Amino acid sequence: MSTVRKPSPAKLAARYRRLDQAMYAVFSDVLDHCEEIRVEAEQRLGTTDENDVIDDAEYGKALDLFNEVFDIKTRIQTFRTTWIGDN
Repeated sequence: MSTVRKPSPAKLAARYRRLDQAMYAVFSDVLDHCEEIRVEAEQRLGTTDENDVIDDAEYGKALDLFNEVFDIKTRIQTFRTTWIGDN
C-alpha cells in the first residue's frame, strides 16, 4: 500500500484560491449572459419594465443559472474560510 501525502496548508490555500478565481470568472460570464438575455427579453417584449421582463421564460432560466452559479461560488468561498481558514 502506498502512502498518501497530504498537501501543505500553503499549497491547499493556493489551490483553493485558484478554484475561487476560476469560479469568479464563470460567475462573471454568467452575469454577462444574463445581461444579454435581459436585453433580448426587453427588445422582444418592447418594454424595460422590470416586472414584465422578469416574467420572461428565457430570462427566468438565465436567472436560475445565475442563482446556481452564485450558490456554488458562495459555497467555495465558505469552504475556503471554514476548512482552510483562508479569506
